Amino acid sequence: MYQLIGRATLVTAAATGLILGTTTTASAATSFGPTYTLATGWTCAGQVDGTAIPGPSDYSGPGEAAVYLRGTFWSATPGSHESGCSVTATVEWRNLDTGASGSTATVVVGGPAGQTGPAVGVLLPTGPGRIEAAVRTTPLAHLPGTTQFTVLAS
Repeated sequence: MYQLIGRATLVTAAATGLILGTTTTASAATSFGPTYTLATGWTCAGQVDGTAIPGPSDYSGPGEAAVYLRGTFWSATPGSHESGCSVTATVEWRNLDTGASGSTATVVVGGPAGQTGPAVGVLLPTGPGRIEAAVRTTPLAHLPGTTQFTVLAS
C-alpha cells in the first residue's frame, strides 16, 4: 500500500510540476544578428546591431517589444570629412502565433571611422506571441540581422 501511495504522490507531483512549469514568460533581451550594410555618405559601409526587449518590461508594455539599434560604420576616406554615415533601418516583424506583421523604420547613424552612433529605439506593436524579426536597410545592399522572441499579453 505504501508503494502505491508513494507512486500516486509522485505522479501527482510530477503532473503538477509539468502544468506549473509550462507557463510562458517573455523572452529576455535578445540580440539581432548584425545587419551588414552599405551606408550613405562618403562611401560608407558597416553594421547595424539591434537588441529586442519584449514586453511587458520597463521599456515596452504588454503586447509590445522595444527594439534599440546602433550603427558602426567605416569610410573608404576616413578623416576627409566631419559628417558621419547613416542608413534608414527598417525592423520587420511577424507574429508566428497570430499571423500579424508590420514594420517600423528609423535612421541609424555612426561616425566614418568605426565610431558607434547613439542608440535609437522603435516600439513594435506585435501583440502577444512568438515574434520573428529582421533588420533591413533597403534599398542599400545588406545582409539582414534576425532574431526571435516571445511577447506576453500581461
